[in-house]
Amino acid sequence: MTDDSLENTKLNVAVLVGEDFFRKRTFDAIAALAINPIAFELSDTLLDELVAAQPIGIVVDLEDENFSGLSVLAAIRATPELVDVPYIAYCAFDREDIIVSAKALGITHVIRSVYAASLVKLIRDFLPDFDEDTAD
Repeated sequence: MTDDSLENTKLNVAVLVGEDFFRKRTFDAIAALAINPIAFELSDTLLDELVAAQPIGIVVDLEDENFSGLSVLAAIRATPELVDVPYIAYCAFDREDIIVSAKALGITHVIRSVYAASLVKLIRDFLPDFDEDTAD
């Protein structure tokens, strides 16, 4: 886990996005919802760190060059404490290889967007219902 998180919120969304530009866009979209984005890095303790963070959602970049997003999501979905946590798996529209693999694993993907309004809506729509007043 990295120290990119905001400390003024009670709700967390785990972010597994390595690319700086897209990580910043994702963080900004999550923070716009008064939710705490927490960056995670691939490590031997990743699943334990995710369980400890108790995220209300997880965002994974399926195209990250530093780790296999498909493998990470498969491990997350096999972890009893994380199996019910909703996730967004980003992927570009032209990465048919990743899209086919994701579908074969039962992983739902969404098309990657760099537009702030699109990201905010996408993230808000995938999160479970919560009282936004509790996020402050």
